Amino acid sequence: MVFLMADETNQKMMEILRILAEHDDVLGAKIIASELRKKGYNLGERAVRYHMRILDEKGFTERVGYAGRRITEKGLQEINRGLVYDQVDFIFSKFESMIYNTSFNPDTLEGKVVVNTSWISPRSIETLKHVMRNGLCLSPRVKLERDGDGCIISTICGTTVDGILLASGIPVIPQFGGLVRFEDYQPVNFTELIAYKKTSMTPLEAFTSENMTSVLSVIEEGDGLVPANLRLVPGTGREDAVKILRKLEGIGISGVLKVGEPGEDVLGVPVADGMVGVAIIGGITPLCAIQEAGYRAEIKLAENLIEFQSLKPLVKPERKLMISAPERGVKVRFLLSKAWNL
Repeated sequence: MVFLMADETNQKMMEILRILAEHDDVLGAKIIASELRKKGYNLGERAVRYHMRILDEKGFTERVGYAGRRITEKGLQEINRGLVYDQVDFIFSKFESMIYNTSFNPDTLEGKVVVNTSWISPRSIETLKHVMRNGLCLSPRVKLERDGDGCIISTICGTTVDGILLASGIPVIPQFGGLVRFEDYQPVNFTELIAYKKTSMTPLEAFTSENMTSVLSVIEEGDGLVPANLRLVPGTGREDAVKILRKLEGIGISGVLKVGEPGEDVLGVPVADGMVGVAIIGGITPLCAIQEAGYRAEIKLAENLIEFQSLKPLVKPERKLMISAPERGVKVRFLLSKAWNL
């Protein structure tokens, strides 16, 4: 089992491992101490030797006579594992940054929104329109640009809603991305969940692979699995949040599956007392439908911030999403309790 370093001392040892890996050679305490200073760690040679003995005991390094130490295969595995956890922090920080930098004003229709930027086949656009006409989208507004034999499409990401809520004074916490099961055209419950703070990829990215969603089945038969995400807002801000969500619906940004009451489960997901769960369809839903139809799509989530005015309605939705049925007490499967390695 690989030992994961977490506290400040172990972070220093991780840096020592990285120095040994970068040099791919036997290094002594003097050289390592010098390299650590370049990285902002002021450790003397004696302190370095102390840390190296611990690394030897863990099996991450091995002593080579009086010349110094070299990294072992186990040490290289530990570096790779550490990089995954660095990526976990990066992903959540990326979402926080996007939320904070969302400047769209739903009253003036000016400002920037967060978009998913994907490559699609031009032949898939009719499928895209079909999904949007049937209301299974966050917004029918897109930006389309030719790119060789394909198209680059920008679609509004659910993170935009989080940013608008935050800009309106409502603290918002992205919680999970997952799949919501529909029955008879109604969202019933999440079947899979990934926490934003526990993954090295954007949560909905895990569900963009083929055969995981059934968006087209929901449109045709009323049953299937659709990408969605869940965020939390304070119970005291529920009324204001609902007003904002209704305003957004009026300008073509909708996709709300359920807004709970304070402390109420939302689509099978427990919500803490004093908080309200808000479930919204994933902005990638129409793109997943493209893949279901057999077309190629390269999906990149929460990739950019662009001006709202540069997005134009691709179609006019003819159907609206139905709100969720009453909670059934169905347990949700938490897909990840550890990071995924990209």
